[in-house]
Amino acid sequence: MFIENEMTKVKVNNEIDLCEVSNEKVRRKIEAALQYARVSYFLRWQEPGFFGKHFLHEKTRLIICINAAQVDDALRVFDDLALSEKDVHMLGNKSHNRYLYENK
Repeated sequence: MFIENEMTKVKVNNEIDLCEVSNEKVRRKIEAALQYARVSYFLRWQEPGFFGKHFLHEKTRLIICINAAQVDDALRVFDDLALSEKDVHMLGNKSHNRYLYENK
């Protein structure tokens, strides 16, 4: 049984790629701080392709995405953590997410 309402037709894409993290320990630290500050986020894992993985030895990229309305709160969290540029690469651009249920 599928119940459809007006909200099921609305596609909202207001996520921002906040940063890219390479270290597992740093990722856990960031997640804990974002949860404590009540900042909504999700993680997007990007696997390298066959060539990049086997010949260029690229690692899996982890991108932390947040809602655009919470950018100021998230940046305050990062200021409090005082992480190095080696651990976190700040992005700040609009996410280009592919949705599972998107109409084509």
